[in-house]
Amino acid sequence: CRHERTAEHRLPWATSGYGGWGGHEYHGTDDGSSVTPVVFVHGNQRDACDWDAHAEFFLNRAFSGDDLWAITFESGSPSHTSMADKLDDFVSEVRAYTDSEQVAVVAHSLGVTGTRYWLLREGRYDWVDACVFMAGANHGSVLNSYAASAGLTGGTYKMSGFLRRDYQSVDGHPLAVLNENETPGRVDYYTLRGTDDPLFWNCADSPALEGAENVLLRTDHDGVRASLTSIERTYEWLTGEKPYNMKTTLRS
Repeated sequence: CRHERTAEHRLPWATSGYGGWGGHEYHGTDDGSSVTPVVFVHGNQRDACDWDAHAEFFLNRAFSGDDLWAITFESGSPSHTSMADKLDDFVSEVRAYTDSEQVAVVAHSLGVTGTRYWLLREGRYDWVDACVFMAGANHGSVLNSYAASAGLTGGTYKMSGFLRRDYQSVDGHPLAVLNENETPGRVDYYTLRGTDDPLFWNCADSPALEGAENVLLRTDHDGVRASLTSIERTYEWLTGEKPYNMKTTLRS
């Protein structure tokens, strides 16, 4: 993404510790929010530009510029605590700007557990109407376990301890606390995961959540977010309308 991570010129409010995009001025549409606003949350070493294709797809259908928002965390590999801090501010600003009591959240990879951690820590379930979680390590990953065991807990491996597959063996582990109730609140939960996602080697079902609608796509880690099938499915879940004929997916 060509923008600085904390650049605020694509947002209609002053920021601290994050950037991103959203609003009618940025998207070049009339003002006003016609549906539940959507907040997009990126994954490890990614940014708000990951969601440009989603914005274009949604704008060509039922959404206005004030319906679509994406955050960029200051760090490419933020901690879960930092994600929770910034999401609480970002979503609060979206709600105030759009005069909407609730938002929908669409998150990918590290953004999934970051969103879940924010919702639990702050008790913000009444702020959220629906969550679409893509390729999130909701039950950890073997690769993160290996990294944590090897002492790789900084930089791009900062989340290894949080997302270790053997989290249930650690007393009071935050992922174990998150999974005491995998789909809490009056929130509609949906998950997408891929058949060819190397992050979930030997733990393919990690992204699925009990109580959610869980769908398996024939794609890899980035494809779970960026494929046309994923974008179509997300649009259908958030609007109740099929944009056009859906491609074949696998359900679990």
